[in-house]
Amino acid sequence: MNVFRRLRPASLALAFAVALLVPTARTEVAEINGEGEPLLLLHGFGGSGRGFNRFLEDYTATYRVIVPDLRGHGHSTNPSGELTHRQAAKDVYALLDKLGIRSVRGIGTSTGGMTLLHMATQQPERVEAMVLVGATIYFPEQAREIMRSRAPESMTAEDYERGRRTHKNGDEQILALRRQFYNFKDSYDDMNFTPPYLATI
Repeated sequence: MNVFRRLRPASLALAFAVALLVPTARTEVAEINGEGEPLLLLHGFGGSGRGFNRFLEDYTATYRVIVPDLRGHGHSTNPSGELTHRQAAKDVYALLDKLGIRSVRGIGTSTGGMTLLHMATQQPERVEAMVLVGATIYFPEQAREIMRSRAPESMTAEDYERGRRTHKNGDEQILALRRQFYNFKDSYDDMNFTPPYLATI
């Protein structure tokens, strides 16, 4: 996984992460003028950290903000070709470790929220508080029906063009993301939180 530098306001620390756990990958972390308590912002599936840009001025007035591109999204790579929310949580923890951040508050939308759920159950002492927007504890049949309708071969020229505005590693990255979203239809172990498991948070 590579971690990329990005332009930001003076009080903002931004990092972009992918495959940090791959030992042969070159890792680069950029951190500039971070102040205040850390706040982690995690985007939804198909998005990138820059989706939070319109909120950064407000957040950076109080927090040290960390905005990663999740595995395979935006500027990030995905050497394994696989994507689970469980693995995304491990990636984010690896990034926080590189930044020397022990505990964090987080806001996650959709996939970002599901990644936060895995973070909070993997290492509950490290997540002080979290806000989940449009996240789920399991994929209901209605969601699986949407996933089934997003077969990779159904992608249009407009889908690729829209993807190029967010994802910077070429059309293969865009196609891989569509394939991963489609494959969620058959996933039953990644998002499968029971009440007792959630009670560990």
